[in-house]
Amino acid sequence: MTAKEYNTAALLWADDAMRLAVRCGGSKADSEDAVQEALASLWQSRDDVALEKGKGYLLSATYRRLMSTFRHHAVQREYAASELSGGVQSQAPDEGFDLREALERALAVLPEVQRAILQLRDVEGYSYREIGDTLGLSDDRVQVYLFRARVAMRKQLIKLGYGNNQ
Repeated sequence: MTAKEYNTAALLWADDAMRLAVRCGGSKADSEDAVQEALASLWQSRDDVALEKGKGYLLSATYRRLMSTFRHHAVQREYAASELSGGVQSQAPDEGFDLREALERALAVLPEVQRAILQLRDVEGYSYREIGDTLGLSDDRVQVYLFRARVAMRKQLIKLGYGNNQ
């Protein structure tokens, strides 16, 4: 990929990478950092990456960097939770949190791969093949993870008091 192709690709695909990062549950700052690091990685690898593979490379790099950040935050949360005493208390919908918050909580408990696949498929509308290429998975594996993510989301929403409605 030439420098001119890289500049064009960065302009075209940076928004897609940012949407992926935000939809995967990253904060704005974490998402921006992940996209910037992925763009830097693409620039460093521009001689080895063909233009037609650039978008997949950028999305994969963004995803990997964001997941690394999520793992770091998860370790911090686990440590903080271990310092607190008491059990986990569930909150009913009428206690001040809406469906959007419930969805965010349900997404937060999904494994990172399932969360990313759910976001890419149901929110962004990517095909199984595009998701598989981005995350390095087969189409069949993507379908399995998507099914499991949807089942887990449904169970979590029921646990949070949002009934069995689909």
